Amino acid sequence: MQVRDARRDEIERVLRAARSGRGGGPALDDSIAFDRALLESPWGREHERFVVGCDGEGRLLAALKLRSLEGALDGRPVRIAHVEAAFPLGDTGGPELFAELRDETLRQAHGRGHALAILIPPAGGADLASHGFRALPCSETACRTFLPAPWPKEPAWLRAGESAFGRVPGLRPGRPEDIDDLAAIHTEEIAGQRLRTDRDRGAWEQIFLARGVPGRPGGARDPFWVIERGGRVEAYVLLQALPPMLRWREHGARRGAETLLADLFWSALGRARQERLPRIEGWRMPEVLTLEPLYPTSTRRRKVNLAMLKMLDPVSPAPKLEREDDCRLWELDLVPAD
Repeated sequence: MQVRDARRDEIERVLRAARSGRGGGPALDDSIAFDRALLESPWGREHERFVVGCDGEGRLLAALKLRSLEGALDGRPVRIAHVEAAFPLGDTGGPELFAELRDETLRQAHGRGHALAILIPPAGGADLASHGFRALPCSETACRTFLPAPWPKEPAWLRAGESAFGRVPGLRPGRPEDIDDLAAIHTEEIAGQRLRTDRDRGAWEQIFLARGVPGRPGGARDPFWVIERGGRVEAYVLLQALPPMLRWREHGARRGAETLLADLFWSALGRARQERLPRIEGWRMPEVLTLEPLYPTSTRRRKVNLAMLKMLDPVSPAPKLEREDDCRLWELDLVPAD
């Protein structure tokens, strides 16, 4: 198989194949326009590309998306190749074809300076062990939004079914001009990790771009809320409505302001109830919620959508990462923006 970057004239076909589950018509066209806008942004042109596999006659067989991330491992700067799932471009395709495309793509990524690769397969990922991937420790947290009886710690405004805006001091939608504050909070959150993915200003701009691109799949923007105190952002959360759940995608708070995450949770709970979503789920929920009896939650080891890691240099030993807090992967870095 010949493996190379998708040419500009092939991107339309690749995007249509990637979005094939959306059917056709205007919804598919909107999704493709959304994808193209992100690919053609300054950050997208530098960090994202589609890779295709071709047969001996040049026919396209399969494709995958590769995202290049900056990060660190045990204090050493590294480039990380994030691989999204492969998908067919022709009538043939299967696990062996996709594995060949992925492995050759990562061999080339190593030649371009990437030290390790990560991917998140929708299934358990057991078959990836033979290709050098190892599962990272990863958990998920969930809670029900409607309980049999009123929960005594809920704020009065929440029990009354009122909106959090006007009730939670400083709560407002996040804006692009908040990027410096958001970046400072996130940098502080990940500073102690042995393995981390860094996020520069361009990456934050890409997050806001994804929320504002015309024709964005799903239409309405997902809630991105901050709490501002004294003229600066002290805490934030980004949510995503994925019926039947409200996805808790990411949060952060400055040191000393962690209690504000409780206000953001109550705000999210109110939003979920308004939209009749029965659950809130996330890779990580605030410790003010999970370590204290603020509200009933359950945490479990994730069995699917596992984060998998592979060292691309065959002579570099894989780090022993046993604590999730040593190698937490943040959902905004790894999950498509829509």
